[in-house]
Amino acid sequence: MIKVKAHGHIGRALGKEEFEISREEIRVKEILELVASSSNFKPSPLTMLITVNGVEISALDKEDTMVRSGDKVAFIPITHGG
Repeated sequence: MIKVKAHGHIGRALGKEEFEISREEIRVKEILELVASSSNFKPSPLTMLITVNGVEISALDKEDTMVRSGDKVAFIPITHGG
């Protein structure tokens, strides 16, 4: 089970702030495809930070980063108020 947390306006756009993916492993790009196919929100690493276990995916394998059961993914908006 992979846990995904969508912060701020991303969670509001998805209609939920947290959800789980019942897979043993999946690439980040596949998670983005799943989210896009199940909502009107089209996620992109260009418009948000994506972390896997607290590490931003640009420091890993970008969208090819493999996520495994027990990992935590976060979608974090890059725009915010002050």
